[in-house]
Amino acid sequence: MRVAVIVGLNVHATLPAVLAALPPGLPTFVVDDGSAPPLTAPAGVTLLRHAQNRGYGAAQRTGYQAALAAGATRIALVHGDGQYDVGDVLALLDALDDADVALGSRFLAADGGAVIPSWRRLGNRALTAYARRRLGIQATELHTGARAFRGEALRALALDELSDDYVFDQQVLVRLAVAGFRFTERPARARYDASVQSISLWRSIRYGLGCVRVIRRGY
Repeated sequence: MRVAVIVGLNVHATLPAVLAALPPGLPTFVVDDGSAPPLTAPAGVTLLRHAQNRGYGAAQRTGYQAALAAGATRIALVHGDGQYDVGDVLALLDALDDADVALGSRFLAADGGAVIPSWRRLGNRALTAYARRRLGIQATELHTGARAFRGEALRALALDELSDDYVFDQQVLVRLAVAGFRFTERPARARYDASVQSISLWRSIRYGLGCVRVIRRGY
């Protein structure tokens, strides 16, 4: 069963368009990470709420665990602010025919990742190169929010041990790489406008340092 997991905080303005871009009948879980007022979703969409903001990693964990409990075999992560093209993200589910993890790379998109702010692009490139050298992951981008997983890959992780914060993303990929799961990637278009949520420079630095520690340890 293919499933979409949507995570978001205060994405009231963008969530309806994201949901409208999904194909009819696709099982969908929306994780509201403490929005005020709470998010709403149409009939047929499972809405999971955190009473308080718990973090990006915690929101993913809640969504993945609910999807796996429902019998999901392939799970796509969709951002509620619509930063990544929904069609490109859902195409990652097909890429799982020959892989366990599919990543949507902005650097493979037509604009070559030029849409990414320059300081983020440099950090992304450096951290991805470090992970490739340390772990042998062949990918152009390991810091993308466009990603999809086979159910058995996520089941192999002790999700409750992982961070509630943004470094959750890197922990998932590093642990799956060390465990020998197969990676692939496809182009993913993204946008950066007023409706897209971005973390501050300080939190980005903290995320980067956390990624270095995760990559160095291998978990």
